[in-house]
Amino acid sequence: MCLILKFRKEVKTLTDQKHCSCSHQWTQAAPFTPAWALQSPSTPVCNQKKQTLPQNPIFTSTAALPMCTPLELRKTGPGTLLISVSIPAEAIITLPTKALEIKMIRKNLKITQCRFFNCIPPVPGVPHDTPKLFIGGFVRKDIQYSEVVRQTATTVEGIIKDFVVDIPISCVVDLGKHFKFPPIHFNQQTEYGFSRSTPLSSGLSSKEQMHSGGLTEFNIVSQEYLNSLPFCELIFSQINEMDTALDCMPLQGGPFEEGVFSTLQEKMIVIIQIRLTFQPNTSGMGV
Repeated sequence: MCLILKFRKEVKTLTDQKHCSCSHQWTQAAPFTPAWALQSPSTPVCNQKKQTLPQNPIFTSTAALPMCTPLELRKTGPGTLLISVSIPAEAIITLPTKALEIKMIRKNLKITQCRFFNCIPPVPGVPHDTPKLFIGGFVRKDIQYSEVVRQTATTVEGIIKDFVVDIPISCVVDLGKHFKFPPIHFNQQTEYGFSRSTPLSSGLSSKEQMHSGGLTEFNIVSQEYLNSLPFCELIFSQINEMDTALDCMPLQGGPFEEGVFSTLQEKMIVIIQIRLTFQPNTSGMGV
């Protein structure tokens, strides 16, 4: 009898512990997942790498641009100006592999910026500037060179490789004071108001009135002028360059007079001839 009572007491204790509920505790069984969902393959995730945009090689990141004195500045027709400038440039070029010699270099001039910058109308007591022309672009160089494959004491065998590089150029042309360019029209905003008469406050003469402008209104006239930019056209270009190898070293196992290099120093003079054409209805150009 004692054993039965002891067994019932232990069962009651376990039941009380199993059904003990607390106000801050809540449990839930795991949700049901069908078999087809467990057998479905997981969807692959494409890891996209963050791409960093390279710096634009066409325009330099400096605040000061070189000033170019025009070789020729001539009016060729109504609203048309012919401009010739000489732009010096220098660059260090590193080839992807060692070169035995340069076979050919093809060059093309690309103008990416030709912006006319007119001067502000003269103001008494303020220094007056001259109109400018901002020119920017690059020279595309296609370098073909030979790369050594095998060599002996008297022979060298190689293959032809190709390497393309862009050399940036930029300058600012001073257009001087000898030409009359279309003036700049500025946007304007003008306020206007209306007079009003109101009786004076108590204590003053009733025969008099206060005359003033209205403070509860705001009237304005806005004028916007859309100035026209001239059309720029590249007429002629000439590139005179000198390329010098900076790291030439003897070709190991080859003829004694042969050498290889991978770094070039380039100096070039770029002559550009540009035609500026202003719209007939706004030009008014004259000498």
